[in-house]
Amino acid sequence: AVAADEGDLVRHRGALLFPGASPRRSDPRRANSRGVCRPAATKIPFAITRGSTLRLDGREYRVEAVLKEDRYARSTLLRNARGRRFVLKESVMRLPPGVRVPPLAALLARHEGNLYERLAGVRGIPRLVSRPAPDSFLREYVEGDTVRNTKPLPPGFFASLEEVLRAVHAKGVAYVDLAKEENVLVGSDGRAWLVDFQISLCREGPLRALVGRFQREDLYHLSKMRLRRAPGEATEEDRKRVASRGRLGRLHRATVKKGYNLLTRYLVTRW
Repeated sequence: AVAADEGDLVRHRGALLFPGASPRRSDPRRANSRGVCRPAATKIPFAITRGSTLRLDGREYRVEAVLKEDRYARSTLLRNARGRRFVLKESVMRLPPGVRVPPLAALLARHEGNLYERLAGVRGIPRLVSRPAPDSFLREYVEGDTVRNTKPLPPGFFASLEEVLRAVHAKGVAYVDLAKEENVLVGSDGRAWLVDFQISLCREGPLRALVGRFQREDLYHLSKMRLRRAPGEATEEDRKRVASRGRLGRLHRATVKKGYNLLTRYLVTRW
């Protein structure tokens, strides 16, 4: 629930209710055992504004900004009464022509939350704080910026990124999404942090047979990024990894990548 500043109405993801009111039986939303109102499939966007207040697991948080929002998820920067910052990630999962699929959203949120728990204690992975609803979780906020927005990168950044990545691999997880520079954060101390494990794989999952291959893909994208952003820090192993993917990479860009870009950059943005 999002409480407006004036405090006279509460917005439950698109529907306005008076404080303390519950959805009627005819309302398509359902409350789970913890009293969290679950949305039905709908085109109504989530309602959340800067300066509003969220109450999660009995604690109040002030909304500071929406960090990222797309057809799959939204990440919102929150601050608690003590001034500590957190990120609330809500899985949305909208399919054409914009209809939400709550069961799939909950599945993706549970998958990502489980991976944060699995990677607890790994330096460079934000700590999972709570899971206030089946389709969302709260994690600690990392002070810093994305690799994409940081130029130049601090010396030794890629050594720390490789350290984080190998620690993730040692836990039986393939990150999978390292090609996106916005998923890699540069902390205020200059070290690397990984966020967004929505499509990551683990050895106990249904796609466990692919984990080893995608871990190798992680290392390939690490080498490619290091050669592009900090060539002076690149190793001979980096150059070998990227060179060995030359022909296969061109085939991938000409086939799979074109279809992926068509789906995510053209069709998805028009839902």
